[in-house]
Amino acid sequence: MAQLIAKRYAKALFDIALENQSIDEFEHQVHMVYQILDSEKEFMKILQHPQVLKDEKIKMLEEIFSSKVSNELMGLLVLVIQKNRQDYILEILNTFLEEVKSYKGIVTATVVSAVPLTTEQINKITQKLISSLNKQIQIETQVDPSIIGGLKIRVGDRILDASIEGKLHSLKSQLYDLQLV
Repeated sequence: MAQLIAKRYAKALFDIALENQSIDEFEHQVHMVYQILDSEKEFMKILQHPQVLKDEKIKMLEEIFSSKVSNELMGLLVLVIQKNRQDYILEILNTFLEEVKSYKGIVTATVVSAVPLTTEQINKITQKLISSLNKQIQIETQVDPSIIGGLKIRVGDRILDASIEGKLHSLKSQLYDLQLV
């Protein structure tokens, strides 16, 4: 249900951005609002608190964002509060950003390594993925010491597991299959 709600609002905002030929501007504004709301947990608690009046929530949002965002984005934020959907604000904004990435042909790849990667390593991985997928790539890196070494790369629903943990797990499965025979 939450995903459906987020998709509906995000699609409406995306359609407006497309109609106004302002995709990049809206993307920048939505990204800024998302970062602020995501980092200000106390503010989000106030927006989600049932005893804070809708008018007060709207007034706070307008004080913070009205001079920084378009009327359309401000209208969306106000509408979300009026419809008691404030629990979905971050998901709506994130869904909009994903919609923009899809429109621009950008794919997000999550690269998990045991140690932090250097900029040079990230650039090499990016170039390999661009050449193999023929798409623009946005890399997100994560560090997980439990993989011991190597990399795990996730692009959409595809996973390339070239980690030592993955190889050990595969070897364990093969040895277990041999014992059963």
